[in-house]
Amino acid sequence: MPNTIAYAALIIWPMVVLALFASIRPAHALIWSLLGGLLVLPVNTGFDLPVVPALNKTSIPSVAALIGALIFVGPRAVRVPREWWLMALMVLYLVSPMLTVLTNRDPLIFGELMLPGLKPYDALSAAASNGVNLIPFLLGYNMIRTARSQDYVLRALVVAMLFYSLLMLVEVRLSPQLHTWIYGFFPHSFDQQIRGGGFRPVVFLGHGLLVAILTSMTAVAAAYLARRRDRIFGVSAWFWLAYLMLILVLCRSMGALILGFAALPAAIYIRRDSARLICALVAITVLVYPLMRGADLLPVQAFADQVADENPERAGSFQVRIDNENILLERASQRPLFGWGGYGRNRVYDEYTGKDMSITDGTWIIIIGTSGWAGYLATFGLLCLPLVGAWWRGSHVSAAGTALSLVLAINLVDLLPNSSLTPLTWLLAGTLAAIPQGARRKSGPMIHPPGSIRQGSKARSHRDFPRTAISLILEPTGAN
Repeated sequence: MPNTIAYAALIIWPMVVLALFASIRPAHALIWSLLGGLLVLPVNTGFDLPVVPALNKTSIPSVAALIGALIFVGPRAVRVPREWWLMALMVLYLVSPMLTVLTNRDPLIFGELMLPGLKPYDALSAAASNGVNLIPFLLGYNMIRTARSQDYVLRALVVAMLFYSLLMLVEVRLSPQLHTWIYGFFPHSFDQQIRGGGFRPVVFLGHGLLVAILTSMTAVAAAYLARRRDRIFGVSAWFWLAYLMLILVLCRSMGALILGFAALPAAIYIRRDSARLICALVAITVLVYPLMRGADLLPVQAFADQVADENPERAGSFQVRIDNENILLERASQRPLFGWGGYGRNRVYDEYTGKDMSITDGTWIIIIGTSGWAGYLATFGLLCLPLVGAWWRGSHVSAAGTALSLVLAINLVDLLPNSSLTPLTWLLAGTLAAIPQGARRKSGPMIHPPGSIRQGSKARSHRDFPRTAISLILEPTGAN
């Protein structure tokens, strides 16, 4: 059970967010509000209120950032996108829960287990939850449009994970204990954090796999800085890249390690237009993955057999994933358009005993089962199509935007085997969905704090942003 510190951290975080918006640039405050909440707040802890989504690690930073943006930036921070496809996907994302409820009014009975039918209350609750999910996307779309702000996202990610790595090293040595020591409970199965005779660091993310994939994404951000020959804390980014790759190895996640090593050449050596093309192809592959999986066009079983020959221990875990995806896909195919809804209705149960016989790991299979193709296309369309758009816009996308594309591509691939969809994922997608300033004549003006006065191509505010220690660390050393 969460202790008092866990609940206090959630209560205090909105005040931290408002303090950030009051002291540093709004775009920077947005980044640290979401990234900081992801890294330090407790998991599986929240306040459940009627109708509104649970106030927890995911929703509190997003809502607090929205309030901060409205206060210090104004309505421009939440302008709706001008692109028709973005608007269509966002509307579908908000409306699809209502259609799911309309097609799932019937209760389900498995032996002694009864799962309730959905009610209008469930539609409002799910739509509100989806609305909260869209907050980082919309704020990123409006507030992180320039090459300089995109560069700051990458630097902030690297700096944050360098500090975080110290906590990770503690858990590599002593076992994952920090969440228990500070917040009073361990958030997941401890056995799953034991690999290769050692421990996966968990810190405050809930599972070692989430820590590993975030480290992999950070390594790509560090590779971007290294390619620019930048320095962090006065030390070459090449050194920090090597350090982060070592930390990634210690995370003991083969999937994250493979993704990290696969993305590094694109981040360091490949031309920007080629890197964006690779990201677009990855995004399209992720988007159509359920179709290929359902049509048996992917040789997943052959791959599992090959893994079994090389590493029987890992093969067992992989085979379990395949078997569960098969039965969950079959379950989802019974209500393909709008899914089964919540309350575990998307899962597979024994017909006579009501025993749960399924394991849901990947984000895609969870969304297909609960929200159907409507929910899947809305969710993954918003996450994947910005990478296609970044490739399509070509030279208008900055070097930092290209690096962010690679970072997001790693996260998208990990959504297939794991549940690693976070506010940071939505923020990156929203940032890349925005047409960069200067790419078209009619694009909106840069977002400045209230009272700013434009002078030439620059803007100054009536209040000077204090150059805090973190600002000095993250200031770019070169031109974007």
